[in-house]
Amino acid sequence: MHFFKNVAFGVSMGCTVFVFINLFGSWIFGDIFLEAITADFIQQALGSIIVGLACVLPSYIYQVERLTFLLQTAIHFAISISTFIVVALSLHWLPTSSIAITMLMLFFSVLLFTLIWLLFYLYNQSEVKKMNKKIDELINKNNTL
Repeated sequence: MHFFKNVAFGVSMGCTVFVFINLFGSWIFGDIFLEAITADFIQQALGSIIVGLACVLPSYIYQVERLTFLLQTAIHFAISISTFIVVALSLHWLPTSSIAITMLMLFFSVLLFTLIWLLFYLYNQSEVKKMNKKIDELINKNNTL
């Protein structure tokens, strides 16, 4: 059941990012930004879903305790970003007319992936602290009885 929950979360993350990027792009560049999206909407939406899944599902790597946290993070990041790059190039999310622009867009993509990962990391650390506090409270409560 947990796996299906993660699949649903990956799909929703991909769709949410897809919508926000297109809202932002449309706001800045106008309707021309959406022309490529509307021309092959199904492929664009499926690409976003694939990227969302590629970002969420590899998080199972963090359950492999024999790997260091750094290696877990590197594997998760490598799967996520490489899937993004393949999908982005296939669906023309990244301009390929100029190496400099492509590299700049890749840099911003890596920066965005890193920021999102950091936000999830900080959220999860906060949840761990809350759980540990609850456990401590339960232990202290049982010790006073």
